[in-house]
Amino acid sequence: MVDSFHGKIGLSRQSNELAAVGTPAACVPVRQPTICMARKALSAAFVNAFVLLSMCVCSPASAQSWDTAIAAYNRGDFERAFTEFWSLAGRGHEGAQYGLGEIYYFGLGVREDRAAAARWYRLAADQGHAEAQFSLGLLYDLGEGVREDDEAAARWYRFAANQGHARAQFAIGLLYDLGNGVWEDDAAAARWYRLAADQGDADAQFGLGLLYDLGEGVREDNVAAARWYRFAADQGHAIAQFNLGLMYDFGEGVREDPLVATRWYRLAADQGDADAQFLLGQHYEIGNGVPKNLITAYAWYALAAATASTLNNPSSLMHEVGEIESSQRRVGSYLSFEERSRALDMAGEWLSAAPTSDLPPQLDYNDTSSQEAVREAQHALAQLGYFSGTIDGVLGPYTREAIRSFQSDAGLPVDGAVSEQLESALVVAVRLFTADTTQTRPAALERTGSGSGFRVSSHGHVLTNDHVVSGCAEVRIPPYGTVPISARDKASDLAILKAPSGGVVAAFRQGAGVQQGAEVLAAGFPLHGILASGVHVTVGMVSALAGPGDDRRQFQITAPVQPGNSGGPVVDTSGNAVGVVVSRLEQSEFAGTVSRSLQTVNFAVSAGIARAFLDSEGVEYITAPSNVDLGREKIAAAARAFTVLVECWE
Repeated sequence: MVDSFHGKIGLSRQSNELAAVGTPAACVPVRQPTICMARKALSAAFVNAFVLLSMCVCSPASAQSWDTAIAAYNRGDFERAFTEFWSLAGRGHEGAQYGLGEIYYFGLGVREDRAAAARWYRLAADQGHAEAQFSLGLLYDLGEGVREDDEAAARWYRFAANQGHARAQFAIGLLYDLGNGVWEDDAAAARWYRLAADQGDADAQFGLGLLYDLGEGVREDNVAAARWYRFAADQGHAIAQFNLGLMYDFGEGVREDPLVATRWYRLAADQGDADAQFLLGQHYEIGNGVPKNLITAYAWYALAAATASTLNNPSSLMHEVGEIESSQRRVGSYLSFEERSRALDMAGEWLSAAPTSDLPPQLDYNDTSSQEAVREAQHALAQLGYFSGTIDGVLGPYTREAIRSFQSDAGLPVDGAVSEQLESALVVAVRLFTADTTQTRPAALERTGSGSGFRVSSHGHVLTNDHVVSGCAEVRIPPYGTVPISARDKASDLAILKAPSGGVVAAFRQGAGVQQGAEVLAAGFPLHGILASGVHVTVGMVSALAGPGDDRRQFQITAPVQPGNSGGPVVDTSGNAVGVVVSRLEQSEFAGTVSRSLQTVNFAVSAGIARAFLDSEGVEYITAPSNVDLGREKIAAAARAFTVLVECWE
């Protein structure tokens, strides 16, 4: 077990980070003497967003002043923005009061004055402006413009958090985690983290993963820890990337995979994580998951040593500076002067290419131009099948989730924000999509087979068989078109596809697995193109709890299965998934041995194996108790809603 991190956490808006000051966690050895799982300090990027949440319920002249103020702020004319905000704020406009707070806080066109910022934030906060409440809590937390007061910080954070403000929810969770301004309560911290995490807050997702990792406030659960780390890591959270790398290194909560561990370490290392840089050096030194390369190992050790030497608090590292430098010297003793010089050049190139964390304040405003950008993004995402909501120009949670899904598929930084980079990528994607749907595809690419699958997460993950997608140049799910293969497990004959978010999702059966003799239904698209085009549902029972050769990963069912059913769900009488259709015995395979028909000898991968695969890949699914018999009609209707056609094109 890893000790908790105790110490003062300060939230800095200037550096956009949450810096740890105090005693770091203890670090205990795990499996390798030089690697340990430790609780690294929670890191956050409190984005300085200018969120004017109020509505201007005022005269046309005032409304025009409000629009003028926002436009001026947006183009950097802070003198004009200040004048317009001041006029509106004097009449009680909470958005303008918050705007003045931002201008004074950052010194935009005026002398920086944190005390004045606090006064204007307070006026807006007293009117229920959530962003102002959060900003005021932050000032009390930092002691900027007001006397440092953890209890006051907690109070204002809570006001904003109760309005659904994700960063405030994370902040109040952090205070409960540390016992600052409130009684230390890990269970309360976990609840607040979860609320923010469900809104996509990367720091809250990391914090929640950490609590599951340590078993603090929640039951210790490495699988859940890995899943929440993965959500944060996908958004670029460096420490989450590092911790996820550790879990893959040791097979904690995920399938042990040193290559995947190396990839996550690299992402964290590129953001300046010295521990990740050090472990990359170890991997290259011993050839763990990557080819052994002492020059590359030396380069990573050198970079880790250089990074560690610049830290204000190097004791916060898992690995001591002396250990890092010793590793560099050890590997260097096997290299020539030229090889060491080449390694240092490599380290210098990596360092210069690493992204900077010194980001300027970002604006997330509510003016017409911003809404139009969001509206255009929504329209493009809808064309591409990522977004099915209302095109209203509001950057809400559904729009952000659609953006994150597209960013992930397009290889962009996953932040859920509208940017010029996103807009450019969407324009290209729509053009390609339009060309793809209006032009004739090359004759060489044609549908060579099909199977079934079913949605298992609200993020668009579809579970199917590996053999359904094996050898395909493209995998398509109508009506979405081509979808990427997210993960494959040939041993269990399972694969995960990544379709657009949304749609009805299957629930897996809670508790004990399905028993022999239990009634089940199989759903899928058998003989697609020959039989009716919709989802087919057949009924049978579990005839054996093992597959061919007593393979306990599978079970046998009597529900009729045809080619094309593979990858479809097997559900129980409560409509919960208990397996994945995988194969049927062909009579030709037993010619001369078995005389009767083998039509009803079919097999499915058990839900336990499927869930383990999803867990290993960080896919968040749902479970439900199987305590109500819904009747075949309702079960069939439910299965039709989450079962999809999977096409193989070559």
